[in-house]
Amino acid sequence: MKKMLSFIAAFLVLGGALFADVTVKDLGDGNVEVTFLYKGAGKEVVVAGDFTDWQNGALPMTKTDNGFELKKTFPMATTLKYKFIVDGTWLFDSKSPDKTDDGFGGFNGIVDVAKLVAVEKAKASGDSAALEKLMASQSGLKFGTWSMIGVQGKYDSKNMELQSVGVGVKSYAKISGEAVKNVPIYVEVAVFENDGFENIYKKDSLDADDGLKNLLVDTFFDPLYYYGGQKKAGTYLGHFKAGFNSPYVNFLTGYKYAKLTPHTNVSWTTVDNEWEAGYSEVGGFSEFSLGSALQKIGDITINATIAPNRTADRAGNQYGIYSFVNAQMGDHYVDFQYNAAFNKTYDTIFDDIYEADFIGGYKGVFGPLTLKTNMLYNVWGSVKVNDTYKIAYNPSSSDVSGVKEGKDFLYNSAVNIQFDYTALNSGITVGYRYRGAQASMMYVEDGNADGHTHISDQLGDVNTQRIFLNGFVNPLSTVKVSMETYADMALLTDYDKLAAYQKPYVDKANTQLFFKPSFDVNLESLLSGIPSSVSVYSKLKYNTSDKDKFTYGSDKSQFALPEAGLKFNMNDISDLFKDVTVYYGFDNNDSNYLFNTLIGTVTLPEDLSVQTGLGLRTANKDVADTDYPFGMFLGVSKKLKAAQKPIVYGQVLYNMDPYKDFGDGQEALKLDGYVTDDGQSDFAGLAAFRIGMRWDF
Repeated sequence: MKKMLSFIAAFLVLGGALFADVTVKDLGDGNVEVTFLYKGAGKEVVVAGDFTDWQNGALPMTKTDNGFELKKTFPMATTLKYKFIVDGTWLFDSKSPDKTDDGFGGFNGIVDVAKLVAVEKAKASGDSAALEKLMASQSGLKFGTWSMIGVQGKYDSKNMELQSVGVGVKSYAKISGEAVKNVPIYVEVAVFENDGFENIYKKDSLDADDGLKNLLVDTFFDPLYYYGGQKKAGTYLGHFKAGFNSPYVNFLTGYKYAKLTPHTNVSWTTVDNEWEAGYSEVGGFSEFSLGSALQKIGDITINATIAPNRTADRAGNQYGIYSFVNAQMGDHYVDFQYNAAFNKTYDTIFDDIYEADFIGGYKGVFGPLTLKTNMLYNVWGSVKVNDTYKIAYNPSSSDVSGVKEGKDFLYNSAVNIQFDYTALNSGITVGYRYRGAQASMMYVEDGNADGHTHISDQLGDVNTQRIFLNGFVNPLSTVKVSMETYADMALLTDYDKLAAYQKPYVDKANTQLFFKPSFDVNLESLLSGIPSSVSVYSKLKYNTSDKDKFTYGSDKSQFALPEAGLKFNMNDISDLFKDVTVYYGFDNNDSNYLFNTLIGTVTLPEDLSVQTGLGLRTANKDVADTDYPFGMFLGVSKKLKAAQKPIVYGQVLYNMDPYKDFGDGQEALKLDGYVTDDGQSDFAGLAAFRIGMRWDF
């Protein structure tokens, strides 16, 4: 009887709740068909994970009567990390078999394919002991890491003179899970952080004999210091989060690089997944949210969070707070958020409120029509300097500065309103947004040294308004035609008043028009049943003002074609060629040079991948010819089956570099659309070789 009860309990936990939306089918040849299922609302849902290079190769899910579904085959000994992207918004699958902290305030779902197969076998055979063992393995603390080691030599591509050689090592040790039941914890320690690749030789600075001797000695005697970047604290606590969960309240606290829990208010992300607890080794945050027992009131689902913190400036020097409450009732959703920035010392914390954000959102579904609205209003206080009040405040991590009290409503507000209509084979979005000259959002990045533009991406540039119209149509079941269009113009044109701000405001009364047509075609029926597709897009701009013409060399035009691209993909071609992808990129974003790229990737058996490409730089009219017209690269990577399954890679580069940075997983391509992400000048005049190895588990 006891064994039977244990079996039933394990069956319900593992076979029901945990594994409800990810199922497996053992194909008997060492491979397993994994089915992902998303049952929530959305028009377009894709799966992104470590097996797709995340969003770069995200896989579209198919709409079925049971939700959105994706079936994909993997080797038995595979562990997958994944999330859904629903209408452009990242979502953690709350019914994933397992989860791990993603380091950005949220979670990734985890699918251990072999474990799921074992669960199915145990369920079929009635083996309660096996199910109990599997259930136990789901709880407790888990160790993980993001680690890499690499060697790079860099050359002047014109005469192939060696510029630098180095060994890079990065390693982050992670412990996550529940210390005891309902007490989650996440700890990340930066063990090594050296990615300069100049520690063996650097021209005119470090002799190779000295560099090699230093590397050999310190690798043996003090590797943590040497590969820790040779800082005062080479090894340090990166993230720390801990808390507890109960039926009535959940609590979470974080320190240093731990990220605040992200929040999306309808169309806007209002708490950024990049916002740290206090990267300067001070500060932190607390989050109190409703437990599950308080989240249901009849047919209404309520969530509420209040988060006092000392991270209003991300560094950890300024006190602040954010709070929000939202409610879902059927097809209607409302969200209200309040943020505030206070003083910098504990004894003066509430003497002043320098910034207060009031953010509201509503989403309603009316048959095929969805209405989304957001509104932001800022109230600005006075900054106290040397016991006097200076009426100006520079919000942290923002693209506005010198904000002032008492301005008109339009100066301090932002609005987004849009209607989405979806029919059987088509959809359309029409909307309007504006942003005042000093409208901003706390806890969202913009204009930082890391180059993020998360505020302006959502609200637009300061003092602008936009009318937008986007749509798609499927004239055939295998063809999708899309168009994004918008018109940007100035919100206010009283430039005498605007000029009083510290930040210059560009005259945008000319109105700029933007068009992005794209075509996606499924070619499977034309290529003998081989899954294949082609995608094409272009970006076009038009300035209505003659004085604001686009400049390319000495040519000037009100019309511009800054970018275009094409992607062709075939997979499951044969036993030899598992996947082939070709990218063509037309990059005309630089006023001096045009950059054409052709990149191909091939996936072979045994997780072997080959990437190669060519680039051609040409000068625009009356611009001197570049000294580096041709670029090329060749890369090879393979996932090993032993030693925690690292990825090893080797690369040769010449006048172009399409790969991610070392610390981001350098074996993967880094593209913006289908063009190289860092633009035309990236690696021009340089050549390099690289070898490396990366672990992610």
